Amino acid sequence: MITAEERSAILKIIGTKHVKKIQSYLNQNKILTSHKKQYSKAIISYILSGERENEIVENAIFAYAHQRMIEKEKQQEVRDLIVSKQNQ
Repeated sequence: MITAEERSAILKIIGTKHVKKIQSYLNQNKILTSHKKQYSKAIISYILSGERENEIVENAIFAYAHQRMIEKEKQQEVRDLIVSKQNQ
């Protein structure tokens, strides 16, 4: 179950429209319900808020947040590189 502290960290990393982004990630990775349907935004929101427990979706949410964190770090490295080259 996702705790309030974990939820806060996840939202900070993912940013706005987080449920839609998570749903897209789940669909891209073919993470479906037991009935082979996509997870609804409401269910994702319940899981993210800790109201429902779903280990598969929770792990996917953390994987997506980790992926986004790495992407942001790479973007920052590129920005820092550009600025440092400009200052030489």
